[in-house]
This record gives sequence, C-alpha cells and structure tokens, in this order.
Amino acid sequence: MKTHGQKILTVVTEGGKNFGFGHITRCLSITNIFQQYGYTVFFLINGDDSIVPLFKRKPVIFNWLENMSRLLESIKTSSIVLIDSMNITDGQILEIERLAKKIIFIDDEKRRNILDSGFVVDWTILSDKKNHFYPKKENVTYLLGSKYTPLRPEFSCAIKNPIKEGVGSVMVSFGGIDLRNLSPIILKKLNEFLPNCKKNIVIGNGFTNIKDIEKYKDKNTTFVFNANTSKMIDLMQTTDLAIASGGQTLYELVKIGTPTIAILLVENAKDDTMGWHEVGSVDNIGWWNDENLVLNLKKSIELLKDKNTRQRMQDKGAPYTTPNGAVNLVNRVLGN
Repeated sequence: MKTHGQKILTVVTEGGKNFGFGHITRCLSITNIFQQYGYTVFFLINGDDSIVPLFKRKPVIFNWLENMSRLLESIKTSSIVLIDSMNITDGQILEIERLAKKIIFIDDEKRRNILDSGFVVDWTILSDKKNHFYPKKENVTYLLGSKYTPLRPEFSCAIKNPIKEGVGSVMVSFGGIDLRNLSPIILKKLNEFLPNCKKNIVIGNGFTNIKDIEKYKDKNTTFVFNANTSKMIDLMQTTDLAIASGGQTLYELVKIGTPTIAILLVENAKDDTMGWHEVGSVDNIGWWNDENLVLNLKKSIELLKDKNTRQRMQDKGAPYTTPNGAVNLVNRVLGN
C-alpha cells in the first residue's frame, strides 16, 4: 500500500525461457537510477522462474497479458509506470495510460507511437536521425537515440578494450537462451578458422544445448556460465574479437570498444545490428539461417585480424556511446 509521499515505479515487462532476458536487464538498469532518486520499484513480469536470479528480491511473475484486471489493480498506486513489452496490445497500453499518473513506453521495436501523453523511448542507434515516429504528438516527449541507452552501472566507468595485434582470443555470446542454437556451430568453425585461438563461450541460464556445444570444446575453449556484469566486462575488455547477436549486448560491446561480428537472430534486433554496422563499429554478417553465414564469418574474421581495422571499429562507435543513457532518460522523465 502506498503511503503519503512515497514514490513508486512499476515496471510491466516480460522475460524467461520463451522471451529471453534482454527486456528485464535493461529495465533493471533504468530502475537502478530511479531508486537513486528515492523510488520504490515493483516488477510485474510475464515469464517464468528462470528470471529470479536477476533480482535481489523475487518479482511478481504472472501472465498479465491474460489478466489485465490484476495488472491494473497492481499499478493503481504507482507514480510512474514503465512498459517494456513486445507482446502487449495497443488496447492494453491505452488502458494503462488512462490509469497511470505518468507513463513511459519503450517503443523501440514496433514503433507503434500509440501513447497520447507521457514518454516514448527508442534508444536504437541512429533512431534520432530517422523519422520513425510520425506524426509527433504534442503531449508526448520522444527520447530517441543511443544517448538514452541504459547500460548496467558497471559499464559507466569501464575502461576500453586495448586493441592488440592479431586475434588471439574470441568471445561468443548469444544471449541468455541461444535461441537459434548457434553456439555449437560457431565454436566448430572457430576451431577451423582460428585453431590456436582462445575461445570464451558465454552460456546463459536458459541454454538447453550445452551438450551440443561440448562436442566442439577443445583445450583452448572455456565455458563461462551465467556471467555476472563484472565478468562480462572483463571478457569484453580482454578479448580481441566478439561474436554476438543483436540487442543490448551490442550496445555494451560498443561501449567497451570490443570489435564485434554480429549475427541477426530475430527481427526486433535488425535495426540495432544494422545501425551499428552503418556506424562502422560492428560487422553485420547477416541472418542466422543465411546459407552464406559460415563463408561470411570466415571473411569477417580474416578482415578483422588486422589491428587497424579493429581500431577503426572502436573509434567509430565511441561518439555514439555515453557513460550511461539511463541517467539521461531518468533525468528527462523527472524534469531534472
């Protein structure tokens, strides 16, 4: 129950084995800043118990898509409601907007522009340069571009990746669930293309293909299980090359300045991946099911063996990063 003067932020999102963990981790980065301004934070999550390790205190997990009455009852005392969901309907968004005192909608995927008031956020790289939201609505504040990208706090002051001669180490990261079962395929090819290279394979707690990956593990391969933030930063800082899918991880890799080969796994990561490719800080080699994927991977690795090429990638990404875009986002919402 809300007490007089209490500031409450309620987050409505999704995550788990069927959804991945990206929406939750980026919301946690945002709520961390709100907490610094005295907000009490509650999460309402459509998901499963695989998300629990992400939290200090277990969040409320239920299928709010099918139980809107419970969701609406849960947000009645909220000062601010933050929505981060691909699956929520336009009608549900408007129901929440009618009830919420202040609303933030992360609209970086479908770009529905459905709100009539509040804050629409799309931190996709270069989104501030493109006319995604038209017409702009008078009572909506649009927070667009990578300066609003929320990073985990530890990334704010993390040092850059020192670019070295040659490629002696590679990290592979395909999110929390490895949706397309790419890790074993990529590891097998790395054994062929870079036989003496150290390979760190990041394995999330939603992986169901560990036995498949183990088939290609050699003496130079290390499995990194459920890496926390500091471990991920260390990997990014010390590897010569990363191979990753789109989404939040790309923003983190560019912030550290890690030269990255990106593979598209899902449609909603397309703008992120192609945007960073356009900037020049990521080499997008195409879709996971492209018949030329392995050939493209080999070509990219050969190209990125050159130190100067990797240094240029790092340099080109730097102007599009900030210490932590969540601070910029929260300050705009609170009028600071």
